[in-house]
Formats: sequence, structure tokens, C-alpha cells
Amino acid sequence: MSLQQPLIRSKNERLELSVSYIAKGVTLGVLPTSIEFVDPRYGKNAPVVTVEGHLQLEQGVSFIINKAEFGMGRSVQNDLFIDSGKVSRSHIKLLTCSDESYALRDLGSANGTAIDGRKLAKDEECRLGSSGEIQLAGVFHIRFNDSGATDVTPESLTIYGITLSHTDRHISMQGAANNEDIRLSNSEYQFLKLLMEAYPEPVSHRDLCFAIWGWEPDSVEDEKRVRDALFNIVKRLRERMEMIDPNHEYIETVRKWGDREGGYRFNQQ
Repeated sequence: MSLQQPLIRSKNERLELSVSYIAKGVTLGVLPTSIEFVDPRYGKNAPVVTVEGHLQLEQGVSFIINKAEFGMGRSVQNDLFIDSGKVSRSHIKLLTCSDESYALRDLGSANGTAIDGRKLAKDEECRLGSSGEIQLAGVFHIRFNDSGATDVTPESLTIYGITLSHTDRHISMQGAANNEDIRLSNSEYQFLKLLMEAYPEPVSHRDLCFAIWGWEPDSVEDEKRVRDALFNIVKRLRERMEMIDPNHEYIETVRKWGDREGGYRFNQQ
């Protein structure tokens, strides 16, 4: 994906970022030469947190990037510095593409990157839509807004007659005479969405945990709690989907595959 130097989009069309979540004990800093604060008063009052001159960021602060490549990670060499051991030294990079859209590239991060709950593969590059949220290692979330982008995100996803609506988390079955009015909770929606997007491949407990809650288990105790929580979500989902199709179980338990310790898969009819 080629880059465009210099950045020629107008201020109103550049990528705007807004800090939406910071885990307890994590410090953020941004280089003032790499961005422009939406509220210029914040930049004048923000404390400096690194020798390199990063200004501290707080939850809710918004800014516009003014570089064709904008790096985030634990190293102070990044444009956005994240002081957390769970974040890789060079975690992600935001890129300005030749068509003036934006992309995100995972830089082989150890604890993962997700966009709107979908975990990226290591070194994966993903084109950004008009808006959404980026999650890093479960400790830092930042929303993005590109007013110049054309949002082509589909309103629904359909596999084997089951339709999942992204707008209201409603599920239905195509061709059913009397579809029940079933709307999923956010955790149920994220779970089913990930399974349907991954079909026919299974999805691990770890990836489901990241998609639903924005973090990954890092101990045996955490892994057990995750499996128990996912089991409860699956139980509710199966009950809801049985209401629209009692003749088929759409969520299959996968005990183990490859080096994975188990998960779930969308099960075709």
C-alpha cells in the first residue's frame, strides 16, 4: 500500500483520534509535532512525560494526526507512547494510503491489536473505515474518525440462512414464516459475529476473549474464568438460536486443533 508524502488532506478530512480507554496505571504520551489537538488549550496545559517531549494524554482527549506514518507502542521513539509491559515496543502503525484513505498495520505485536473487537493477525494490514475503535493489548483503546472516508461496512452478515444485523444486534432466519424478535447482548453479538466472520475456521477461547472484553488471559486462573464465561455466553446463544431454528445447533464446540486449546465454530446445516 503506497504512502503519500506530504499529507495533503485538509484538516477537516484528516484522521481524528480520541482516547476512549486507558487501563489503570498506564501512562500515555504523544509527540506534539506529530499531531494537532482538537482543543488547542489541552496542548498548552498537558504535562511532558518523556525526555523526548511526549505530552500526557488523558481519556477523552482528541487530536488529528499530521504525519503519513504514525506509530504507537511502548518505545518512546513512537509518535504515541504507551507505558505498559503488555504493549509491544513498536505495536502498530497508522498509514496514509495513496488514495488518501488510512490503514492500520500490526507490527508483530505480542499481545494483539483489534479493530472493533476483531483481532488482527500478526503483521496484518487493515484499511480503516469512516469510524471505529482500535484496541491494543487490552490496556488502551482509541477511537478513530475519518470524515473523508466512504463507509462501506455492511449492515448485516448472513451465513447458511442466519442473518446477524450489525445495526441492532438482531438475528433472524431467512425464509422463516414467523421470525422471533431476538436481539443479542453485546457479548453475544461479538461472539457470534467473530464465529460467522471466521467460518469455516474455528475461533479460540483466547481470540473470543479479546473480541468481547479487549484483553487476553495470562494465567491458568484467567483461562479457566474465560472458558466458564464463554460457556455461559454459548449456552444463552444456543437457546436464542433454537427459538428461530430448533432443528439445528449452529455453534459447535471444538476441543482442540493444532496448537490451540479449544474454542468454538459456526456449524453449517
